[in-house]
Amino acid sequence: MIKLLILPEVLIDAAQKGGDSKALLEKARQEGFQAWVLADSTQRLVLAGIASKKVAETLQGFAQIPINARLSEEALALGGNFENQLVKLAAKYFKIDQIVGLGPERKREEVATLPVQDALKLTEDPLAKVDFMNLFLQVQPIFNQVDGWYMEIINNTAFAGGNHVAAFEEAFATYCGTKYAVGVGSGTDALRFAMLAAGIGQGDEVLVPTNTFMATSESVTQCGATPVFVDVLPGTYNMDPKAAEKAITSKTKALLPVHLYGQPADMDALLSLAEKKGLLLIEDACQAHGATYKGKRAGSMGAAAAFSLYPGKNLGAFGEAGAITTNDPEIARLAKQYREHGQSKKYYHASEGYNGRMDNLQAASVRAKLPLLDGWNQKRRERAQWYFEGLGKVSQVTLPKEADGAQSVWHLFVILVPEAQKLMDHLATKNISTAYHYPVPLHLQDAYQFMGLGRGTFPVAENAADHLLSLPLFPELNKAQIERVIAEIKAFFGA
Repeated sequence: MIKLLILPEVLIDAAQKGGDSKALLEKARQEGFQAWVLADSTQRLVLAGIASKKVAETLQGFAQIPINARLSEEALALGGNFENQLVKLAAKYFKIDQIVGLGPERKREEVATLPVQDALKLTEDPLAKVDFMNLFLQVQPIFNQVDGWYMEIINNTAFAGGNHVAAFEEAFATYCGTKYAVGVGSGTDALRFAMLAAGIGQGDEVLVPTNTFMATSESVTQCGATPVFVDVLPGTYNMDPKAAEKAITSKTKALLPVHLYGQPADMDALLSLAEKKGLLLIEDACQAHGATYKGKRAGSMGAAAAFSLYPGKNLGAFGEAGAITTNDPEIARLAKQYREHGQSKKYYHASEGYNGRMDNLQAASVRAKLPLLDGWNQKRRERAQWYFEGLGKVSQVTLPKEADGAQSVWHLFVILVPEAQKLMDHLATKNISTAYHYPVPLHLQDAYQFMGLGRGTFPVAENAADHLLSLPLFPELNKAQIERVIAEIKAFFGA
């Protein structure tokens, strides 16, 4: 995507006169461009006599580059015109493709600016790379807020735990519709601590779908329990409730369904099964932030739920982080205890535990993103619909199924195709990035060969592993890029 830095004079001209400057701002707000402004643009617009409502309208949708101490010091050290040096440094650090000014009559010394009239002619390169994901674009709308919060955290040296952790926990519990949320160090920590707090341990068996990431099963083992793998449903690739029922033994303590690829599992059937058999149900919601099942948020239906806040998730931190949600006060209390070496209070250890705290910097990043999550998820749903419309008549492509009552947030968009590796290679030659999720089901991983579960044990999951391909999908992906992906898939199959 083309990244623009729109200078304050363009904003002022758009607010005062409209014309080409206003047209550029409207174009920059469209999907094909990512536009930045300098953080002092608000002040510059106000000083130019622009009304506050007009200022807000003019700046709507643009990310702001903060003019912080580092940027100012470097600009001063370079000498010359301070404002021009700030512009150049901002463009360098934020990887700006074009700086847009008013035109030759207002050209800045030392700064190569593109006139508004030429900027209006900019179009996307049709051969540009289509990324599988682009985390840099997601940072834009929160950059200024996070920059301020990070300065506060650094000044207060409040790194481990802290005010942002508590604020995020409260906000995330409210968002998920639960009484409690507990911030932890990773999604794996969230799974482990949720199960330990629910009483799962040595001698217990936990049912796990074999089509998932390793963290789901290894967290069971790390609790002292045994993962028992079950097959998944075609189309949704989530835990098969009938297969789960057949796998229950006298040692089974819990079901651990995964809301895979952003779609909730068949919760009516699984909750009914858990109640009938007297089992716990822990949700692995690590890919399903904001997804709903019959009006209920993922993370609000089981005894507890685990979320990963890894950077690539729908709600991702700037590093490792995770969260547990629950309505059970005892599970919440014990989860907090496990994340801090088993402490009931500082230096008083009720049990052994782990170093699994969420740090304040990560909490600030996801706290800033949380208000934007529903909007991002809606954009994911729109983009998924473009794939459904574009690939629906390609006979060689089996599209994912959204189950009745489930509203997926499309963390991943996977298609089932005859020759997944060849299609992946073809798309790579066209600068389109794809991925596998997951190429080897858990029961066939080397780590679990001792179980003796060979190929053919779980045919649906094995077929998914052999033939699923994950296509590019993230909120900032534009329709032209998705149409390119669709066209190349059709060309590959001769459709």
